[in-house]
Amino acid sequence: MDSRRAHSPDPWSFPFSASASFPSSPTSHGISGLESYRVPSCDAEVNAEAVDLPPDQLKSLYRDLSKMPPTFDRLVLMVVDGLPAEFILGRGDSRPSKAMMEAMPYTQSLLLKREAIAYHAKASPPTVTMPRLKAMVSGAIGGFLDVAFNFNTQAFLDDNLLDQLYRIGWKLVMLGDNTWIKLFPGLFSRQDGVKDTVEVDYNVTRHLEAELAANDWSLLILHYLGLDHVGHIGGRQSKLMAPKLNEMDEVIKTIHTRLAQEQDNVDKRTLL
Repeated sequence: MDSRRAHSPDPWSFPFSASASFPSSPTSHGISGLESYRVPSCDAEVNAEAVDLPPDQLKSLYRDLSKMPPTFDRLVLMVVDGLPAEFILGRGDSRPSKAMMEAMPYTQSLLLKREAIAYHAKASPPTVTMPRLKAMVSGAIGGFLDVAFNFNTQAFLDDNLLDQLYRIGWKLVMLGDNTWIKLFPGLFSRQDGVKDTVEVDYNVTRHLEAELAANDWSLLILHYLGLDHVGHIGGRQSKLMAPKLNEMDEVIKTIHTRLAQEQDNVDKRTLL
């Protein structure tokens, strides 16, 4: 037996570092505390023991320190997964196509009447669900390793808006993409995580009337997946695209109409 062959390395056994081949962006560890509730100054001191206050007292302390009264009392965060901005806002100086504008007439009317604010949010790749949600709630920049983690999502432990809102006593409700539940286990008072591709959007909308009538939540997350599925199956020119856009437009109309009826209630001002 050739001793050189006996001691030579297996050609398929070589050191491999996933982190080296797919670098991930570094994150700042720790949780933002009361020191970030107000503008920094030379003599800014915050009682560290205040972090252990009950949520209601912590919420009041936040308002006192920030000296910024909230403009809204509640937030509805509606995510239409896979919706290109150009369908609503057009591309460059060009307006959206006639078909796209006719597919979402209520949304276009809100923009025309300046009852809604439109802007482009440019996402960094990879544009799969999990790293994009992390970016939305924490500002984190995803790495390509997140593509692999997207299929086995773990709890998100870095500082983020949902955790901060939960700490000050906000009640959170989530309807839609199951990724939210995997990222933020235990944070939601009510949840209905969607995984199927058949009645995916119906499973969200069926709760809408009851949730809009409820008074026990501060943040309502609606994550619709149907349009993304249409895009993957048939592309942007799919015959299913316009009907699905119209369905999303009806959801926006339902939410906006209900919130408009409550605008005179100073204790229930809601931002969509």
